[in-house]
Amino acid sequence: MASIMDGLETTKEVDTSKDPFQIIVGQEHAVSLVRSAVKQRRHVLLCGAPGIGKSMLAKAAYSLLDKPREEIRLRYNPSQPDRPEVVVIRKDWRSQVSAKLEYQVQDVFYVTPDRLPREISIKMGFRCPSCGHISSPEASVCVNCESEKRFDWAPGESYHGLFRMLDVVREPALRTVTSFEDFKGGSYHTMYERLDSGEIRVSQRRATSEEREIERDQNHQERVLVSLESCRYIRVSGASPVELLGDVKHDPYGSAESLGLAAHQRVVPGAIHEAHEGILYIDEIAALGVYQSHLLTAMQDRVYSISGHNPLSSGAAVRVNDVPCDFILFASCNIEHLKNILPPLRSRIRGYGYEIMLDSWTPKSQRITNDLVRFTAHTVHEDGKIPHLTVKAVEQVLEIAGELALQLDGQREAYTLRLRELGGIIRIAGDLAVRDGSEFVLQGHVQQAEILSRGIDESSYQLMGPRTPDSSISRDYFF
Repeated sequence: MASIMDGLETTKEVDTSKDPFQIIVGQEHAVSLVRSAVKQRRHVLLCGAPGIGKSMLAKAAYSLLDKPREEIRLRYNPSQPDRPEVVVIRKDWRSQVSAKLEYQVQDVFYVTPDRLPREISIKMGFRCPSCGHISSPEASVCVNCESEKRFDWAPGESYHGLFRMLDVVREPALRTVTSFEDFKGGSYHTMYERLDSGEIRVSQRRATSEEREIERDQNHQERVLVSLESCRYIRVSGASPVELLGDVKHDPYGSAESLGLAAHQRVVPGAIHEAHEGILYIDEIAALGVYQSHLLTAMQDRVYSISGHNPLSSGAAVRVNDVPCDFILFASCNIEHLKNILPPLRSRIRGYGYEIMLDSWTPKSQRITNDLVRFTAHTVHEDGKIPHLTVKAVEQVLEIAGELALQLDGQREAYTLRLRELGGIIRIAGDLAVRDGSEFVLQGHVQQAEILSRGIDESSYQLMGPRTPDSSISRDYFF
């Protein structure tokens, strides 16, 4: 395999991929398992020395996930103000509504059952709430999964649990009305009617100013807890229960109407909720301590209630039940701290995922050399404040990578995979080049950066000792 630097003068000419997995060097086995874990939605525990790319792997894994499809909202509960209701808005439903807004210009038109929004098709008896299969509204049992079609109607209905408890079968709706806003802020009411002929007639009309005012009041009773557009890669240290599990803010008036802030407006989502449908990355999971048991519960149930943690706060009286938290756990841990992970939690990860030991060094090869050159170029691009490296400077980086493998792991003819250490040397060398007004990072900059990266206790005498206070490094030192 040819060297990637053949015929090049600086790392500016190196082709860097946008694939985040391309900057992970020498961890092919781990990358393969991580790709499989994301595809199958399995949990992952990454073990190894500090700085070998555990967080890089977790962040790269997030790039393999589809965009989230669910938005989590909280709704005011008038019957129990301190028990806000959870409302999950699904993207497929919103996209169908948007499609009607964008392309439908008639006031009355006809659709087939599979073109109805999910909640409407369930309420009218066409769609099974369990598996989503479309069948005749006269059938009370789904022909696909044999589940009851008429119990789990529109999510969030306050009487939903009552009908299940009384085992009452409700007839499918022949007519239902909903409303939505267009992209210009206009409000429309849409009526869906099932005709005797079996057709579904959809009629739209613009809402009156009085109706829009009522809708604005109703919308004030609901807020977005986890937005559909939010990033679902959440990295936490788990230093507090608030960060991990969420909380409810204090209000001196509690949830008293007209005085205090409503309970649903004071709820703070935890990292487990913000990572819903995404990846929750916990660095040094053993440091979670007693909160590991709460994390285990969230992983098992895929829902976790939010309540106030301070018993002296009015938020302690508030609880939001069953907030979705269906995330993939990526956790990191040093090998010596494995014993501090809660056994049931570690068992959960092994039973529903992978424990992966990362390498701290790799044998020298042309492929690994090329990967380290790409990593060097990527570090420059990512930093954005340092110049590119000359070929001689890159060769010096590779030499240091070999020396670190010998010093830290006792391996000859090997490169270190402690990329954080190596990236730090590259950034220090770049800063030195900027200080000197150099267009590129030169070999001398990298050599000096390696000394500085050792720490002040070791580097100060080597760097400053032999020189007088007014002396400076000769420009001939950089080549």
